[in-house]
Amino acid sequence: MGQLPIPADIYFQDFSFDVLEYRVSDGESVVGTYRGLSNTDEIGDYIGFLVKDQPQISVGSTLSTVDGLEKYQVRQIAYDRYNGQPELLKAYY
Repeated sequence: MGQLPIPADIYFQDFSFDVLEYRVSDGESVVGTYRGLSNTDEIGDYIGFLVKDQPQISVGSTLSTVDGLEKYQVRQIAYDRYNGQPELLKAYY
């Protein structure tokens, strides 16, 4: 778990031009579509999602851009916090 220097909402606003819509599926069924922001850290590459959007993502979920050009298999989940509260779900692929 990491600590965010600013609220996750502001992070998404600051990089709004990089935010994409991702379709989340488990097997063949789509469980939701959520806004995500790709990034990398010491653990690896991930797509960050706002916890407040209640993304239904777990290890093994498939994330794909709504245009279908990118597809990722989630291998690990972690959370970053701001002021002690989880704000960013990090789906590592």
